[in-house]
Amino acid sequence: MFRSAQKNSQKNSQQNKKEESSRTSLIQKLNRIPLKLIVLTASLVNVPNLVSLPALADEVRSPSSYVGAGVSLTSGRETESSLVGANVAGRLKLGDAPLSLRTSVLFGEADSAAIVPTASYDFALGDRTNVYLGAGVVIPTSDGETMLGDKTAFVVQPGVEVSLSKDVLLYGNAIVAVDSYETGSSGVSVQAGIGYQF
Repeated sequence: MFRSAQKNSQKNSQQNKKEESSRTSLIQKLNRIPLKLIVLTASLVNVPNLVSLPALADEVRSPSSYVGAGVSLTSGRETESSLVGANVAGRLKLGDAPLSLRTSVLFGEADSAAIVPTASYDFALGDRTNVYLGAGVVIPTSDGETMLGDKTAFVVQPGVEVSLSKDVLLYGNAIVAVDSYETGSSGVSVQAGIGYQF
């Protein structure tokens, strides 16, 4: 009976050590996330709340086709700091269908620009907010590292758009490029900007 209690005590001790090691590993990974990326992501999550703001013009419409520009921020790989850059974005709404063709160009502190064409399925929220989920590819414009990696790769792009007036909207999205580095790492970039609707 004494031996059984001793074995149980040893098992509990080993389990506690494993749990503590797991918590420490998670904390170390979270500490690697740049503060700028956390702040920008939190801001994008709050974008839909803009729907409660008064319109900047008499007429407001649900987000439509547009071109825009803004900022980009990528977390970088584990051994690198975050990269800050810019983005040019465009959306072509396909008639009344909840589908769109999109393109983003990301450039900045990286060696090369990245072109990201995607197709998205759109969900209207109210009369001036649109959320979407897109998929496509990232294409480096030349040799070297981009904001999302150093090779062509598959991407997933969730995002949101909010009309401020008939002509102006705000947009935000995240691009996750799967296996976009030669080392096997994935790239993540967060964008925000302002667009002109047409």
